[in-house]
Amino acid sequence: MKNLKKILKNKNIGKALDVGTRRGEFLFRLEKYAKSYEILIGIDYEKEAIIEMEKFNRDKIKFIHMDGYSTKFPEEYFDTVAISNTLHHLDHVNEMLNEMHRILKPKGYFIINEMFHDTKNKSKNTHGLMHILEAEIDREIGNIHNKTYKKNEIINIAKSLDLSNIEYEEYEESEEYNKKIHKKYKKFEEKLHKLKDSPKYSYFKEKANEIDKNFNLYGIERCKQLIIIGQK
Repeated sequence: MKNLKKILKNKNIGKALDVGTRRGEFLFRLEKYAKSYEILIGIDYEKEAIIEMEKFNRDKIKFIHMDGYSTKFPEEYFDTVAISNTLHHLDHVNEMLNEMHRILKPKGYFIINEMFHDTKNKSKNTHGLMHILEAEIDREIGNIHNKTYKKNEIINIAKSLDLSNIEYEEYEESEEYNKKIHKKYKKFEEKLHKLKDSPKYSYFKEKANEIDKNFNLYGIERCKQLIIIGQK
């Protein structure tokens, strides 16, 4: 992740918040790449995720169960706020981003990290197609999961926040992440099987067969990521 390192290496991110932290992957990247920080806090609405992450709590890193739409933090509290690969799991994106904007100090850093699916790389397209179908299946069973964004859609979301000094870079995940995506693909049939009694099963199965063809021809790699940093 050379571009994230480049963007963060000279930045003191102070009190930083990671919204929708899940397993803390992005929070730990902030810890690793930022020049310095005062404290890193990861919040997530899923209590089970936070219970799992509480074992990593220490003086300068905290994981807290909290709703990102309505945080308990005062206005202009954080020097940095971040949200990573979470936008497509939200039912009200603007509400979440507005809350993050509220608790960010003037001149503070607003970081958006999100994968996008419009690329000419056909192996990455396999993941993009799988994720779009996975999201559709999740919505069918009542979970909030929207389709993967296009690159320009993510940029436009960042622009809507009226940030200054915006920097953005594409990057690709390591081979380790590609292996994880490969394993996830191999288990995708299990997720599809949960809808075997659904009237839409044949539709989902047809889409899955199309993705299989793409996989057999080109393999699968994780979608590209877009990292955007601006100041309030």
